[in-house]
Amino acid sequence: MKSLHLSRQQGAALLTSLVFLVILTLLGIGVYSTTTSEEKMARNFRDKEIALLAAEAALNEAKIWITASYDTGSTPSPLPQPLTSDNCPSSMNGFICEPSGITNYQSYDLYASGANSVASGSNTKVPSTISPSIVGLSAQPRYLVVLEKDSSMCGPSSATPYCFKILAQARGRMGTTRVNIIEQFTN
Repeated sequence: MKSLHLSRQQGAALLTSLVFLVILTLLGIGVYSTTTSEEKMARNFRDKEIALLAAEAALNEAKIWITASYDTGSTPSPLPQPLTSDNCPSSMNGFICEPSGITNYQSYDLYASGANSVASGSNTKVPSTISPSIVGLSAQPRYLVVLEKDSSMCGPSSATPYCFKILAQARGRMGTTRVNIIEQFTN
């Protein structure tokens, strides 16, 4: 009678272990999927931060060009003068002195050519004379400085008559990440 009882119990351990194996496999797949998603989110966040820092670098370089405040190690030759309405280098890369038709700065893509590009005749390449390349970006940051002719654009205190609108754009390590910074700057 003992042998009859054991023969009915032989498949129960196999069935139980298979159920546990399926449960553990599904749990492992879920953990892997969650980890992959979190890694992608972290990579996208890091890429956006890299692009933001690059755009801020381009913005700061534009301010240096506007104010002509250089340190001795990176002084270009000949030394430019601070930008004013009388001294606006329309031939210099990244500057527009006659901002006719430029209204919606958010829609401009400094990397594009064609319909989405900035008004024709303006070169938006960051001057390479003082800008070292930033390693790890899909493209180097760019900026566009527009001299605002209307002094009311400077804000309520128009003690400084020279107003500039600076659009800085940068791309991260992936070409799909783009950060725009737009700043009103007075000199």
